[in-house]
Amino acid sequence: EDETTGFLEPTPAQIQVIRAIEANAWTFVTKYRQAKITTVVILHLLLRDCMYLQGVEGVLIADTNDTAEMAFRRIRYAYENLPPEVKMPLVSGSKGSKRELEFIHGGRIVIKSLESRSPAVGHSIDRLHITELGEAVHQRRAIVNLFPGINKRPNAKLVIESTPGKAGTYHERMWHEALRGEGRFHPVFLDWWRDATCQIDPTGINFTEEELEYMAKCSGMTHRALAFRRQRLSSEFVGDTRLYDSKYPPDAVSGWLGSSRPRMPEMALREQYLSSADDPDVGSYGVGEFEPPIPGRKYEIYADPCGFGSTKGDPAALTIFDLETMEEVAVWSDREDPDRFAVRISLAAERYNNARAVVESNHAGCITALRALNVKLVYSKRHPGWWATDVRIAKAEFALIALLRDSAIRIRSRKGISQLRVYDGNFKKRIKDEDDVGHHFDRARTYIMAGEYLSKVKRRSDKIAAQSEAEAKARAEAEEGLEERVPGTIPFSMLNSGRQKSTDRVAVLSKPLKHR
Repeated sequence: EDETTGFLEPTPAQIQVIRAIEANAWTFVTKYRQAKITTVVILHLLLRDCMYLQGVEGVLIADTNDTAEMAFRRIRYAYENLPPEVKMPLVSGSKGSKRELEFIHGGRIVIKSLESRSPAVGHSIDRLHITELGEAVHQRRAIVNLFPGINKRPNAKLVIESTPGKAGTYHERMWHEALRGEGRFHPVFLDWWRDATCQIDPTGINFTEEELEYMAKCSGMTHRALAFRRQRLSSEFVGDTRLYDSKYPPDAVSGWLGSSRPRMPEMALREQYLSSADDPDVGSYGVGEFEPPIPGRKYEIYADPCGFGSTKGDPAALTIFDLETMEEVAVWSDREDPDRFAVRISLAAERYNNARAVVESNHAGCITALRALNVKLVYSKRHPGWWATDVRIAKAEFALIALLRDSAIRIRSRKGISQLRVYDGNFKKRIKDEDDVGHHFDRARTYIMAGEYLSKVKRRSDKIAAQSEAEAKARAEAEEGLEERVPGTIPFSMLNSGRQKSTDRVAVLSKPLKHR
């Protein structure tokens, strides 16, 4: 950083990452901005191993070509400034290029970009470094192409390092799986507030209650780091704590950005996301079941058909909720002709105790087919189907938000929660999910529809619970007032009650009369 040449003095964060790399074959690092982790990984994992280990093939993959070339310039700079006695010669006649270094013993370093949908396919990789995965577009496709080859090499090493990216991406899914101990990755989360470059003098700063609460949640944070946070929030992050957390995350599960204008409560969705699961395999009744139906239990289906008969654009989706527990019990989503989708809804309704179906009325053919199949439908102003007016959508969104904040509803589908986290109310906008599949928030629509009806279920159950509580309280008070009566005696409570009434009467009669 001071533009001098010399030996690297690793920071505590860099030392933490180096130790993790040495102890684990696969390492997954969630870092903060300017942690200088890319530098130490390319030097330790790529330059050191590929230069000194015969025939080791190293690949650096970045989110863009520019990022990859910038990182490779650091490798060349470090190599060119090594003392001659420790520098491994390049292959005869080679001076290296902008994208490759090949050593005399067959070791090699190559750079690739995730701008390509299939990076490094065909390479036998011994050392793989992926930087800024969170910024890449084709995450899942790249991982699927890269990992099988390196997974078969028992001595291979892999490092992914990135700041948190967008919510609902393949990158986020992989990180949470690593945190849960699923798969081969060892997770490493770096505390930004322990970095000396993320601390400034706090003299003269009066911290707010919110800032002090934030500091209390981050173990080991000092006022110097809190002053740094305030300074950055008031400059490049323009007061947006969400943006700040995406570059300087306060904990291992925060910092994943949903919509720039989120409609749904991020904290509530994040908690549900951590306990969510992949969609189950579709069974004979046309849905993937988290839970089979319970005899006698009431269920309700919320469905959004493909619009205007298209099976190439917006996918169709349905979700089924248990009306007693308000938990999601089954899901399905894919591109399907509305007539066939009606048959799927009919099968699911039959499976779940003749459940009622709330179906968006964006395709008349689907509604007509459902009526012909004798499926119980919800009606809007005497018309079958759920009519999506702007006012109705807004009210349903508000109802869903309230249910999420009260933890009254449980959504189990990870893909469904991912859509809600990036949902901004614009159903015309087309985005892609973690599997690189485009959608217009079809799953989010089903949950919004569910919010309207499940909120009514909650109000009824709350009212019944309140009435039961009041009746129980009245009975308890009545039982407390009853005393054991001995034949031929008068309970003291009765005497005291009469005395109190007499005293009240005397007090009323003793008041002076008002003359008109």
